Amino acid sequence: MLTAVTLVVAAAAIVVLWGCSKQPSGAEVSSTTPPPEGEQSGPGTAPAGQEIVLDVYVPCAFADAATEIAALFEKANPGVRVNRTVENVSTLKPRIANGAKPDVFMCIGDREVIDLEAKGLVDSKRDFCFTSIVLVVPQANPAKIQTIKDLAKPEVKTIALAADDVSAGYYARKVLEENGLWDKVQKKLVRPKFPVELLKLASQGKVQASLAYAACFRAEGGDQKQTAAKIKLITDFLDKYCQSVACSAAVIKGCSNPEQAKAFLDFLTRPECQEIFAKSGFMKIDDPKCFTPAGKEKASASKPSA
Repeated sequence: MLTAVTLVVAAAAIVVLWGCSKQPSGAEVSSTTPPPEGEQSGPGTAPAGQEIVLDVYVPCAFADAATEIAALFEKANPGVRVNRTVENVSTLKPRIANGAKPDVFMCIGDREVIDLEAKGLVDSKRDFCFTSIVLVVPQANPAKIQTIKDLAKPEVKTIALAADDVSAGYYARKVLEENGLWDKVQKKLVRPKFPVELLKLASQGKVQASLAYAACFRAEGGDQKQTAAKIKLITDFLDKYCQSVACSAAVIKGCSNPEQAKAFLDFLTRPECQEIFAKSGFMKIDDPKCFTPAGKEKASASKPSA
């Protein structure tokens, strides 16, 4: 029999996914799972008799994972309620740059956090999981693409690529440049506003190839799994080009609850949370990763910054 808690969490997940898969809604979802009596309090526990609302910005790719993790964090930290604003990362980052001060910003990729840090808006940060970039095509592969080099062929007319200021676009461009392809493909590029659209464009046959996050391709459930079933993997840049992409979380400077926010960042690296990220298609902190010489500094990225 389903418990009331199970139903609440399931309902929250539905609301979150609707906000990302249908339109940019900025859906806010709160977890309300009460802790069992007598359970040991975590480091983010609220003072007795008080409730702390932890405001967490969550990209669509982490919507399912964040639903589960929020419930676990609340259970471990009595008196804390996690309020998740679920939206495309390309919407969340500018919101913070323009003055919003959530307690935590979870990011798929790390370039967005690096940019906010350069603007003096990050109090502390840490990497909590990893992904990579994949080259995918529609299942029928009408352009007969077999390798990344084929993207330069004249019969390939359309390639989906995220914007340069988004991690998905930044790291995909790096590989294209390293292979001498960037100048040859620029006129073919389709640049969607949101990274979540990259796989959809390929699955719907609107582009002949797409460079997207591997995690979205490998997710075990939801809309992403249905989309992935309609496309074909050509190359994973992790395997072929030694490229791992860190996913960073940041405590935003000037936020309301910095102590609980830092506890949440640490919580993301706990084994039970790492397993949740793995279900969503991400690499765990301890999974084998690969870095090009220019990116070797990311090998210690799981360590938090002060």
